Amino acid sequence: MVTRGSAAKLRGVPLYGLATLVLVLMLVLVYTASTAVVEERSALFVHVLEGMKQAYGRVDHYTATLLLQERVDRELGPNQRLMLKFKKPLKIYLRWLKGKHEGRQALYPAGVDGNELWVRLPLLIGAVTVSLDPQSPRARKDSRHAITDVGIGKLLDFIAENTSRGMQRGELTIEDSGQRTTFDRPAQRYILHFPADPAKGYYCMTALIDVDREYQLPVYAEIFDWYGQLIERYGYLDVRLNPGLTDADFDPKNPAYGF
Repeated sequence: MVTRGSAAKLRGVPLYGLATLVLVLMLVLVYTASTAVVEERSALFVHVLEGMKQAYGRVDHYTATLLLQERVDRELGPNQRLMLKFKKPLKIYLRWLKGKHEGRQALYPAGVDGNELWVRLPLLIGAVTVSLDPQSPRARKDSRHAITDVGIGKLLDFIAENTSRGMQRGELTIEDSGQRTTFDRPAQRYILHFPADPAKGYYCMTALIDVDREYQLPVYAEIFDWYGQLIERYGYLDVRLNPGLTDADFDPKNPAYGF
């Protein structure tokens, strides 16, 4: 409310000074409102993240069709489709379903010491099995990651580690992009914006994440670098949680695999 006294004081203030004061007040209000929105979105995403962790905690094993596309040596590779079997803590079976590697299989862990990656390579006639160190350049050829990074749990770890650090530092902007259908299932999309400076230590600048609304698990991700380039795309469709996999599903002696 403007009183006679305050009005008299305002009459003594130069117009340019009054305009500056009004502008500063408006900027303060805008900053306060935007900060409140950021904090609200962060609080909501913390709840979403906790829900994903709890949901994955109830999963012992699962099967899915894995879609992946990665940029390696500056070149964006082809879309790949694989059959995935996964059992905690870290048992993985993969079979390539299409593309130049169609028919290839991978199993981890394998070998006498239980730390080998076995790969079954199809040939013109028959196939051959090779044993690899999962972290070796040969095992990671044409890929940005080792087989030990495969799975919904690793995607969840990436989200949790980077968003938790970003929220603690006040360097993360979270955009709720709303509901959508992902792989014929209801999902919620979130776009995570990290600092534009790679020296900050985040994995990427932007991450697009779709969370299955029923499973409460991340099922799709697009990762962009600081040049706006797509560097990774992962999708998990036809997901079946705890379908009853056994040790035979991860046994190199399984006759269905031919290792």
